[in-house]
Amino acid sequence: MIVIAALLMFPVLYAVWGSLFDTDAIGGPQHFVGLGQYVDLFQDPDFLWSVTRTLVFVSGVLIIGIPVGLIFAFALSRATGKLRFMRGLTIVPYLISGIATAVIFRLILNRDFGQVNQVLGLFGIQDLAWFSNPTLAMLASMLAQVWSDLPLVVLLLLGGLMTVDKELLDAADVDGATGWKRAWRVSIPLIIPQLALATILLSYQALTSLGVIIALTGGGPVDATRTLPIALYEAAFIDLETNKALAIVVVILVFNSVLTLGYWGLSRRYDLEAA
Repeated sequence: MIVIAALLMFPVLYAVWGSLFDTDAIGGPQHFVGLGQYVDLFQDPDFLWSVTRTLVFVSGVLIIGIPVGLIFAFALSRATGKLRFMRGLTIVPYLISGIATAVIFRLILNRDFGQVNQVLGLFGIQDLAWFSNPTLAMLASMLAQVWSDLPLVVLLLLGGLMTVDKELLDAADVDGATGWKRAWRVSIPLIIPQLALATILLSYQALTSLGVIIALTGGGPVDATRTLPIALYEAAFIDLETNKALAIVVVILVFNSVLTLGYWGLSRRYDLEAA
């Protein structure tokens, strides 16, 4: 356990320690600046913009991903007989890399020949410029991220639904509960732990997403999709400011920790109130 803890914690501690230093030149001597890197970051308008866009991106992914995951999980929980193979197909998007996912979405959202614009054209919506419009570019990034990570959400929620006592569902039917009320009043409250875990994983994936965004939009247009991982990539590999990049790593770690503790806190509070 000591070896495991050391292997898991060393990179984190190294990032925290490295973020407290700065250097005047590449490969030059480092000097201690304390929290100076963080002060500079939060005084940088570009970094604050990245934080804002990251929060928008994570919120959008959760707003789209969790309801869609619930719908898919409920549908797959009813799949019986030969339709059970659909549960296995759910994992397919997760087997595709973020870069490949971005390529797929660049093709289907293409302004000239993309299938999405062709379908929207049937309803009178013509030639949407998905990657030139800042709002649409952010939405496209959210959709690609949700599609890539949806299998995690669906499988977690489906596993929770499979553990719901069928006698409770039968009792709800006897009481005259419709399918929607039965899901909202019986099934969903019983899978709150799985729902909390799915939310944590989905928000983590969105908060640390780099491959999908950098291959899909490159952070554009006009920095509209420049999230914290993009800012981290630019600081580390374009500007070669290693210590600044480590500070951004720590900021992402703090955000992830706060979100995780918040989700688990709400989940535990709900369980206590239900008890």
